[in-house]
Amino acid sequence: MDWNLRTEILEITHRWPVIVLFILAGCLIGGLIAYLLPAPYQAERSILVTYNADIYPRNPDDYKNWQMEQLNVFILSDGVLQETLTRLQEQNPVWDSTGLVDLRSRLHVYWRNAGEWRLTADAPSEAQAQQLVQAWEQASLEKLMNAREASLTILDLSTRLDAISYQLVDNKMRSAALAQIGQALETWKAAHSGSQADLPLETPARWTLLAQVSRAVEWDPAGIALLEDTPTANASASEYLSWVDQASVITRQGQSLLDAQSAQLSTEYDQLYATWSTQQEASAGLTAFILVEPASLVGGSVQRTRSPGLMAFIGGMLGLLVWGLVYLGQPFYRSKVRTT
Repeated sequence: MDWNLRTEILEITHRWPVIVLFILAGCLIGGLIAYLLPAPYQAERSILVTYNADIYPRNPDDYKNWQMEQLNVFILSDGVLQETLTRLQEQNPVWDSTGLVDLRSRLHVYWRNAGEWRLTADAPSEAQAQQLVQAWEQASLEKLMNAREASLTILDLSTRLDAISYQLVDNKMRSAALAQIGQALETWKAAHSGSQADLPLETPARWTLLAQVSRAVEWDPAGIALLEDTPTANASASEYLSWVDQASVITRQGQSLLDAQSAQLSTEYDQLYATWSTQQEASAGLTAFILVEPASLVGGSVQRTRSPGLMAFIGGMLGLLVWGLVYLGQPFYRSKVRTT
């Protein structure tokens, strides 16, 4: 016998009491499950996350998304949850048997970007859910405030560390230049001693010597006075020897001062870096350009995660689905019976 849609529809409509029976049975089962296994309460609080883009990373979007992920991890970190649990146990002894694993399973963070973030907490009773979400919010905000203070300290320390690094590099380059100039002055004295001492300097050689001494003394007061006492253009090489000796002394003194300054800067850098490392751990990798504040001072909403009516509706839909499977399976069952 060929299948006919009109016939099937007529047959189904004539069996509506059976369909209703399946639906009612499903509703009854769903309501019974909701009664025997009551849904927990879910309390919700909101926080406001502000991201200040006054920095210029290589990939701004990636950096911002990474910071949002870091913030999410921080809110659910062991430190925040332990502080939350401590606050709860001080308020109500019912939380004494709760561990961090169980606590973490009750908490959820919902967010898409900077802006409003939703914190939700599940608990068996309405009061416990409210206590949990409030303690979690307060612990998160307090820990985030401490982390932001550490981040602000890191910004200041980073600026100072960069300045010291640049100064150390500049001192190293300056010291290398002074060493080169000092070697050149010693070479000049060796070349213009003896038979060459009574000869006047050629103009190019004199200007080269003056340029090297000027580079060595720069703005040093003693060096400026030395330049003012430069021998005349017609002076012999012997007249320059004592002058070059004074320039060599100033060069060595400059190197000594640079070495002492670099040693002091290196010590200061190590001390600042140790503080920077401590603050970096305290900041949990969060930037100071993220600000988190409570969205509202009033309490958030509390409701059951699922209502008995919803469970009854789902049960009714499942009952209808079961009836459909039974109805569709009847032809196969009849054909099998006939073959046997």
